[in-house]
Amino acid sequence: MKMRRITFALAVACVCLAGCDKSQNSQLASASGSPEVSGEVETEVSGITCELKGKVNHDKWEADQLTSVSFSAIPTTIEQFKALQREVGVEPQGALALQVLAFEMYRRDAKLGEEALRLNNTQVNVQATQLQLKEMMNVKDAFYSRPYIAAALMKGASAANGYQPDKPYTIEMRVDPAKKYQESQLLGGTVIYLQINSKGWDTNWRGAEVVKPNGSDYYVVSNCPALYTQCKQMQGEWQPLE
Repeated sequence: MKMRRITFALAVACVCLAGCDKSQNSQLASASGSPEVSGEVETEVSGITCELKGKVNHDKWEADQLTSVSFSAIPTTIEQFKALQREVGVEPQGALALQVLAFEMYRRDAKLGEEALRLNNTQVNVQATQLQLKEMMNVKDAFYSRPYIAAALMKGASAANGYQPDKPYTIEMRVDPAKKYQESQLLGGTVIYLQINSKGWDTNWRGAEVVKPNGSDYYVVSNCPALYTQCKQMQGEWQPLE
């Protein structure tokens, strides 16, 4: 059974003040690295609760848009992943958040992860991403291996704390402040440039591209090398996500 709760913390009577508050909130979000948003959508599906905060304009670039997606658990079946895609894959930030889940699914079960990646990526990006993940999950190569790459993209995780993210697992994002949307004839849709906030690299904001191809019901990831480049190496033994 699916439950949906939508709340909007918007004071209609203070429209004039909202413009000033928006500027202040953007500065605060930039300083703290955490999205400050005024609305949320929470959904429970297939035993996993997911929550979307903030919105991303599908058609017009707005550089100050901040958003996040949270999940109570990592999908353990492709059916769960598909169910989540039906709920959040209709949003650009939903597709990018699902990519992080697919990374972790790949770590646990490469075959399952490949299925998730095929659902959530363009064909070209599936191949590039799988190749890099295969190398990063090779525990025999202690120098290159990064089995915690998905965790590194989640809120609260860092090399200093052994890449242990906050719960629920949250991916914080923003619309790229420097790259405007572009129409792509090759991909058959508008390419939206998003960034994930992470403490796993020297540069916090990790860029990726998403697109909704013509005829598709969902957004998919079309390019994301910044997500699977080596994050900072942690000391000691990593405690896998639950």
